Amino acid sequence: MNADLLSDHGGSEDEGDFQVGAHQKIATKKKGKPGSFEAFNLSPFLFKNIKKKGYNLPTPIQRKAIPVIMEGFNVIAMARTGSGKTGAFVIPVVERLKTHSTIIGSRCIILSPTREIAMQTANYFRAMTANTDLTFVLIVGGNDMENQFERLVLNPDVIIATPGRLMHCVQETGLSLSAVEMVVYDEADRLFEMGFAEQIKALTDKMPKSRQSLLFSATISSQVRDFALSGIKDYRMLQVDKESKLSDDLKLHFLMVRTGEKAASLLYVMRELIEYNNTPDRTQQTIIFGATRYHVEYPG
Repeated sequence: MNADLLSDHGGSEDEGDFQVGAHQKIATKKKGKPGSFEAFNLSPFLFKNIKKKGYNLPTPIQRKAIPVIMEGFNVIAMARTGSGKTGAFVIPVVERLKTHSTIIGSRCIILSPTREIAMQTANYFRAMTANTDLTFVLIVGGNDMENQFERLVLNPDVIIATPGRLMHCVQETGLSLSAVEMVVYDEADRLFEMGFAEQIKALTDKMPKSRQSLLFSATISSQVRDFALSGIKDYRMLQVDKESKLSDDLKLHFLMVRTGEKAASLLYVMRELIEYNNTPDRTQQTIIFGATRYHVEYPG
């Protein structure tokens, strides 16, 4: 049992999306400079896909997690949202699986707390598996379940899902998880906050004990800690941004407006205040959060 986890760390695609690409011949790997993607000794097709996405250097969590995962260790990684942790598990998963398996049963399960996060992961996975015959299926709520059942019959290598919907598929179809080699618990703190503890445990119990477990979380809550200590053995604890804090220059304003005036007020702030403060000698970074995907896309 790892003692470091016992300390207090602080508390658009359709759901039935399925990818089948052309077979990719695995070529000879080349070693690169330390701190770069080349240093991971990735397969040429994967390195090419990473560069095609415009990623030149791995983020801190990717530099720590990717080589450890590729060595086969169980991992518990603590990193903030936006730190690049999706790539930290998708890249080594793709590197390990490489090509489609004709053996019946999915080899990797990626559990996400929400439909939106699962869709983002699916999009990232699609980009990393371009020009390969690796297949995946997206199992989330909101669309036709029968279509999802049909996709599962096609024997996807990877299942990207929310726990509730995947559990329902297992119960309705008798889907076996006995071939799972890797399981990823993405945004683990949110998975447990949203009440998926029972489904996560039930799904995990159906997987082989020899599986490789990867848990990524922004915080290590008591529920996450208890689950990790009971279900993930001999893990490597990875942590980044431990000492980071909010900038002293961060400005926060609160505006009270009528419901019908929210959009106009936001556009005014974006046009007049944000642009006004962005001068050639001073660039101001601004983050705008929206309640839903629609609210985020609307201002654009």
